[in-house]
Amino acid sequence: MREDSPKSGTRWLWWASVAVAVLSVVVAGVVAFRMRGAGRTIPAPPDSEIELTLRHEGTTYKLYRGDVYTVGPEPGRLSFAENLYDPDFFTKNYVVVEGVPNKRSPETGTLYPTRRIFDEDFERVAGLGDLIGPQRGWTNFTLQSPRAPSIPEYNALRHRLLTGQGDFLDNRIEISQEHAHSGSSSLKCVSQPPSRGMVTAKASLSTSLLHFVKGDDVWFSGWYLVPEGSSLPFTLMDLESTWLKEHPGMRIMLDPPGHLMLELKWADKPKYRQAKGREIRFPVGQWVEVRLHLRLSDQPDGLVELWQDGVTIVEGRGQTLPLAGTIYDDLEVGISAHSFGPGATTLFVDDLGISTERPASSSVEGPAR
Repeated sequence: MREDSPKSGTRWLWWASVAVAVLSVVVAGVVAFRMRGAGRTIPAPPDSEIELTLRHEGTTYKLYRGDVYTVGPEPGRLSFAENLYDPDFFTKNYVVVEGVPNKRSPETGTLYPTRRIFDEDFERVAGLGDLIGPQRGWTNFTLQSPRAPSIPEYNALRHRLLTGQGDFLDNRIEISQEHAHSGSSSLKCVSQPPSRGMVTAKASLSTSLLHFVKGDDVWFSGWYLVPEGSSLPFTLMDLESTWLKEHPGMRIMLDPPGHLMLELKWADKPKYRQAKGREIRFPVGQWVEVRLHLRLSDQPDGLVELWQDGVTIVEGRGQTLPLAGTIYDDLEVGISAHSFGPGATTLFVDDLGISTERPASSSVEGPAR
């Protein structure tokens, strides 16, 4: 059996992502903690050891060694509220081999080298199962929909699809020859709108074998086509960290009028928008090149540059990384969220690339800074 066959692909289904603000998770944890009654407290550590301090509705939250605490009620002590990440995540999940972090499969212990260059043209692929595995490097796909709204339901659907025990329900993600930017194939994603009670719907493909850290320059490019008559998707790409709860990170989005923008999905969700009054709409019925440059930082000195068909549409400085030690290990493409209107959305994706180096063939305006 080939390592990238559909059955072996089930070993790669490691994590599921839910696009919810981290702060809401923290607050929910505090509520649950208070409902449980008194919990553990610790002496307040020195401020130099606190990773993050937030205030929300009169309560101060402090992040220390992966746990969120509230200040008080005892003077000089912090009360546990929620676990946000495992401070030993790297040691438990990675082995460095000849300077390259290798990610360990939690099921088999097999080591897979992480990548700082990743490309995909969706050619020479017979089906979705051929994408999932070490040869192509994709590790997961998500079909969250009205007929598979919960994590257990869409995880079970994914397993059935990869093992040939079932078919798509309503949302779909597949190799298609209907449209291609180059070659003969592209990735076709179809998503129904979320039903009542759902935050969003998804039809996306992801890899969790990347490795980008603070100080890195990250260049992403992809070609997208929304057919005439289709609703617009909400997000086109997420660069996330699976080691932090709710998988925060940078994402390329479309606002309700149809303009590309960016958001750091973390805490108060800083946004990077096109200049007011000079917005360029995202066209439908044609291939559009989207190119992004990030300089990763948990401080205001991060860099964001976004181009649409070679034209600079967003430039800004600000936070691009949730925490200083964050590893961006997961790239999600396709319809990573559909939240607009009552109609279904279809998206074709082709010729993707992500790297720490500016592409040699880059036609975007302006020099890298």
